[in-house]
Amino acid sequence: MSNSSKIIAFTLMIAIFTSFHKNGDSDYFNGEIKYIEENAKGIKKVTLKAVLLNGANYGYMSVYDSLMIFMNPKLPDYFFHIFNVDTGEEIGSFCRRGGGPGELFSVNPVFQFFKENGDLKTLLFASNESKLSVWNISRSVEQRTTVMDTVISYNPGDKNGNVQYKEIFYQSKDTLLADRVSSPLNDRESTTPFYEQRTMYTDKLLRKYAVYKKNTIIAPQDAAIISESFLSSNDAFKPDGSKIVQAMSNIPQLNILDAHTGEVVGYRMKGGPDFSLFETEMNFRKVYYIRIQADDNFIYTSWWGKEPWAEERNEIPSINTIHMLDWHGNLINEFITDQPVHEIWLDQVRNRLYTTNMATDKVFYLDLNESK
Repeated sequence: MSNSSKIIAFTLMIAIFTSFHKNGDSDYFNGEIKYIEENAKGIKKVTLKAVLLNGANYGYMSVYDSLMIFMNPKLPDYFFHIFNVDTGEEIGSFCRRGGGPGELFSVNPVFQFFKENGDLKTLLFASNESKLSVWNISRSVEQRTTVMDTVISYNPGDKNGNVQYKEIFYQSKDTLLADRVSSPLNDRESTTPFYEQRTMYTDKLLRKYAVYKKNTIIAPQDAAIISESFLSSNDAFKPDGSKIVQAMSNIPQLNILDAHTGEVVGYRMKGGPDFSLFETEMNFRKVYYIRIQADDNFIYTSWWGKEPWAEERNEIPSINTIHMLDWHGNLINEFITDQPVHEIWLDQVRNRLYTTNMATDKVFYLDLNESK
């Protein structure tokens, strides 16, 4: 074979290998993938403002106007502890733990607030008891005791009766959107996550949203992480009920799902891996998006883009980058913060992005009206 023929053959082999490699996207993802344009963003160094709280705050944080709620696993008898943002004073503890009347064994954090008849509320799903509750936060704060407007028997389980939701979002008066998590089938295989639209009071499935083409995912032998973690993401809900955004951990990609059409579009940062990563042992993977929040105009997500930290050594990474994008995947701003941002929460009333520092449990916020 001549040298020119060898070169042609080698080039053809590389092209075939590359085409197979890139097929990972079309094999896994159920929509179009676009690249995020970074050249349009503004990079802003910002100084966070401290929030002084007179009490022991800890855990997953959510904020609405003057109310700051922590789902605190250190509380012995309750799930949630509420502070007044303006005064820093403790308001009280709510949602008692246990198996007695009005008590719960487990609930989800507060993922979302909604208003009904002027009262501030949220959904709490107790998977162990198969109960969905509407927690009336306004009346609870006024009466200094837990007030549940409604407690519904809710058991949308799989064929074995297991209920496996990560997040549940209130969409309208009688509909919700629920995230079915990836669940293991054996040592190496698990289901892929998807969304459901369900009725709230009758537990009826209305629609299934398939973000991924595959129903299951199989981890290669000796993979660095379990198969259930391959497609892990943190999600946020567009308050008008029309869209959900997923911020993926192992690929630098945001998936935006249209709740009306079922269409999903992926927006990926350039230079990162595609879905063919999941055909490897992922020994050299990075962690990309960490936490996410959204309003009707923008998406806010904390960004790492580096190797995973060693959790077994209690390492706490100094994450200090927040990406601000619109709902079309355009990167508007990149905020570089002077404090680590381990948890984030967007208060849509005051337009503040609250953060916590896990090393100190201190709370800060970014005033978005001043920073855009």
